[in-house]
Amino acid sequence: MARSANPRPVTGGMYVPVITPFDDNEEIDFQKFEAHVRKVADAGCGIVVMGTNGEAIHLSDSERKALVESARKAAGDKPLIAGTGTGSMKETIRHSKEAAAAGADMVIVITPGYFGGAIAKDRQALKDFFHGVADASPVPVMIYNFPACASGIDLDSDLLIDIASHPNVMGAKLTCSMIGKGARLVEAMSAKRPGFIVFGGFCDILLPAMMSGMHGCIAGTANFAPRTCVRLYETIKAAQDSRSWDKLEEAQKLQGVVSRGDWAGAKGGIHGMKAFLNLGPARRPLPRASKEQVAKLTEELKEIMDMEKSLGGA
Repeated sequence: MARSANPRPVTGGMYVPVITPFDDNEEIDFQKFEAHVRKVADAGCGIVVMGTNGEAIHLSDSERKALVESARKAAGDKPLIAGTGTGSMKETIRHSKEAAAAGADMVIVITPGYFGGAIAKDRQALKDFFHGVADASPVPVMIYNFPACASGIDLDSDLLIDIASHPNVMGAKLTCSMIGKGARLVEAMSAKRPGFIVFGGFCDILLPAMMSGMHGCIAGTANFAPRTCVRLYETIKAAQDSRSWDKLEEAQKLQGVVSRGDWAGAKGGIHGMKAFLNLGPARRPLPRASKEQVAKLTEELKEIMDMEKSLGGA
């Protein structure tokens, strides 16, 4: 299997599913995109493009390739993960090859959900999909388990472990918030595959997730509070490494701030987050955020944004 030259290893940490900025005509604003990627990379985050927050479902083929190239230029030496999942294995393979050629170090592939009724209970079909992509992808593959965006298909830990038996499957993102599932996957893979990464999909459970053995998070909240999210990850890691109760208490307090900010951001939605960050509208059919919604979001995010400013963020 041909591989891209020297992909950077994806290790534990805080990663951002970066927003894709659009102008008023819903065209990609690459200048704002690269500035945003640099901002979160400088804060210590790894980069994920064309995730859910990046509105991958709204992008054309040429836009996907251009975004990976643009992110690679802006991200410096940070690891870059590209979302390549589509409704078919054939198209997902094509997108994965193009993303690797454009500079992605890993691809993240969501469970195909359009024909969910036909495949939800067909474990072999689901396994064959991920293994087929992994066979052909020039870079490692991360499984993206997000039932809400995959017609409710929720990969259980037995199936995740089975899919992860493929040597080119090197990680999983669990946006199902099931910490026990993550712990089982970590335990199963730690001996078989050193370097296999298990991320949570929400930073509001980062502390318990990491205490169960998971390796970090891919969190939309880091779009607006990257330094705070990185500080939370680093504090949890320091508590684990030093076995310090004081550090753990510090992590618990930080987790409270991040959890409240995460919930405010979730209520605002992608369109609200983009308006709050002045990164343009979302593509329709997502709605436009009203001034009242942005004002409410600004108020609810005050605590975490004050923390972000105290850490040197803008």
